[in-house]
Amino acid sequence: MLSRSVRMVLLGAVTLAACGTNQADVEEIKKGQKDILSKLDNLDKAVQQVKAAAPAQRPQIDPNKVYNIPISSSYVRGPKTAKVTIAEFSDFQ
Repeated sequence: MLSRSVRMVLLGAVTLAACGTNQADVEEIKKGQKDILSKLDNLDKAVQQVKAAAPAQRPQIDPNKVYNIPISSSYVRGPKTAKVTIAEFSDFQ
């Protein structure tokens, strides 16, 4: 049976051998990182172009416009000839 110190030396040697790196693997990882960084740069440029584009101006709402809302089959409170109609609308879809 092997002594404890010999086992430790063998275990250390196996661990060091397993931790070794292959130069081809390192180069492949570096190439992958360069590809990722170039894609990120392209995305960043695209975002900057979108931000630089002038945003479409929202159409202004005319506060004096009168809307015709049919209330024939709706629940009504008050006279139908009132000067002001308040309509409450909900959409549960």
